[in-house]
Amino acid sequence: MIVKYVTNTYVITDTYKKLLLDAKDASVKIEPSNDDSTKLVFFENKKHSYEFFVEDDTLTIKLVKTRWYNFLRIGIDRSEIRLYVPKSTLETISVRSNTGYVDISSITCNGAIDIQINTGKINLESVFCQAFNSKGNTGHISLNKLTATQNISIKRGTGKVSLNDCFAREIFVKTNTGSVRGRLPSNMAFIVRTNTGRMEIPKVPIGEAIGGRCEIKTNTGNIKFE
Repeated sequence: MIVKYVTNTYVITDTYKKLLLDAKDASVKIEPSNDDSTKLVFFENKKHSYEFFVEDDTLTIKLVKTRWYNFLRIGIDRSEIRLYVPKSTLETISVRSNTGYVDISSITCNGAIDIQINTGKINLESVFCQAFNSKGNTGHISLNKLTATQNISIKRGTGKVSLNDCFAREIFVKTNTGSVRGRLPSNMAFIVRTNTGRMEIPKVPIGEAIGGRCEIKTNTGNIKFE
């Protein structure tokens, strides 16, 4: 069975403050645009395409309702959504995905970024927000130069979690199976626990300022921070 894909590009001139994206099984990439407009690029299966609309200050992107048998396909869905948004006008970003990949880079969000993905990878690079929250079953999470003015919260069943040069008042990570590692730019108070695995965390000198709390719990997996 040959699945036909098409590329569709749209320019959105309507203003919005919130982004709600139901990716289903598509890979998602969000990055800044060159101007104040929004460009949306779909690489999608003809038989289950995506739609978008702006309503109540929210840009919503979701799968078009289709007949059930259109989802019976051979192989892996390779649908992709590329979204180019104004760099610092969003209040919230919410992404839902069943199986896929979510990549966000060089974006400023004045509120929370919330990513719920069942099976798949998440990558954030040079992102500023108020709070970052993510829950999922299986897959790796890589956060690089993520700054949250409040908290970073991650819950994962199986998969590695990496936090490199991230900052937040409070960081919470909970995994069942998978390692948690990285480096943090400020001296934080580490509270860690693992049932099966090694723990290596920085020692904060007595009397030195504490940057916040970093609480990590794993069932099976190593915890290592530089």
